[in-house]
Amino acid sequence: LRRDYGYCVEKANLLGACARALGIPARLGFANVRNHIGTARLEKMLRTDVLVFHGYVELYLEEHWVKATPAFNAALCRRLGVAPLAFDGRHDSLFQQYDSSGGKFMEYLHDYGTFPDVPRELFIDELKKHYPHIFEHPQPYSDELYIMT
Repeated sequence: LRRDYGYCVEKANLLGACARALGIPARLGFANVRNHIGTARLEKMLRTDVLVFHGYVELYLEEHWVKATPAFNAALCRRLGVAPLAFDGRHDSLFQQYDSSGGKFMEYLHDYGTFPDVPRELFIDELKKHYPHIFEHPQPYSDELYIMT
């Protein structure tokens, strides 16, 4: 919170914790998504357009689980040319498949399912599997990862 920014896993974790603090059951979900409008810097850093372990939240509202993606704020959505996600508490609110001009935006490739907390070992294992270069040659990365996830 002090940093005033974060990426999707941190945002999902925070939303889940806040919901639970208010008595709303919450669980964390994770998926791999293809980012069709990723920045060149992010793709160069990750060496792919696939974002591994994208975080979302499921909230138990009105007797059923509803998915919410707390990733992009309205300002970033405007910059990326996509409408902000609507969340009405009744329907899933996941990344949009298309941007405002009809081009591909985000594509869900694999859903890991939901968990009560961040499954740390699975998370690290998947990052190592998909981004081995980050672990083989650690280096400081810019905030680009936070800005685009």
